[in-house]
Amino acid sequence: MLLEKIFCERGWDFSNYKKSSLMRRILKRLSAAGISSLKDYCALLDRDPSEYTRLFSNLTVKVSEFFRDPRVFEFLDEEVRRDFSPDEGIRAWCCGCAYGEEAYSLAILLSEFLSGEALMRTKIFATDLDNEAVDAARRGRYREESVTNVSAERRERYLFKDDGCYKVKYNVRNMVKFGSLDIVRSPSISKVKILLCRNVFIYFNKVLQERVFEKLDYAIKPGGLLVLGKAELVPSAFSSRYIRAGKGISAYRKVV
Repeated sequence: MLLEKIFCERGWDFSNYKKSSLMRRILKRLSAAGISSLKDYCALLDRDPSEYTRLFSNLTVKVSEFFRDPRVFEFLDEEVRRDFSPDEGIRAWCCGCAYGEEAYSLAILLSEFLSGEALMRTKIFATDLDNEAVDAARRGRYREESVTNVSAERRERYLFKDDGCYKVKYNVRNMVKFGSLDIVRSPSISKVKILLCRNVFIYFNKVLQERVFEKLDYAIKPGGLLVLGKAELVPSAFSSRYIRAGKGISAYRKVV
């Protein structure tokens, strides 16, 4: 009943997810809301639509680390160095940024390519539906397991030890602007040259995927780079506007 309601009201399709895992997360949300039955919880969703956001945060799994899937960042490094100017600032967007590791990884990569003046004009927007995740990302503090893919040289240059954890240095944190954003209901960011939106579409049905992708398409400039999750593709309605750009990853370049 609840999953059908979520699907009908928001288009989020959890029908193929492991039911036992979903039920654990749903019950956790019910407990936090002080509700004992699914029927009463459905009534709460009707009274307070913002509860959908809190529920979605509970149902989605945020698995992230610095330079997750190194092939993605190797691709971005090659493309940026080949086609972008080191003297021009870059606008980028990490949509569904979770706890911020991806956005900071991109900031590190761009820091190694762009000139000092260009870095001052560079901004990475990092957004997520989950307010708590965004707050954690702003703090920029991570455990050892999150930085496994960060080389010793990069750790020395861009991170520092803080009470047993690693914290992102200010010069990198200053490049990233974090904010809460519901890509389904909120306006899109615009004029970005790099857009990472990995493993967001997997929660949406096909109709909602096209609606959301329309916003991503609006955001990215012609010639810009788009990276989706491994199992995600550009919707067929937009396929003529994008060229596959990476081997072994779901990366695209928008047609000029």
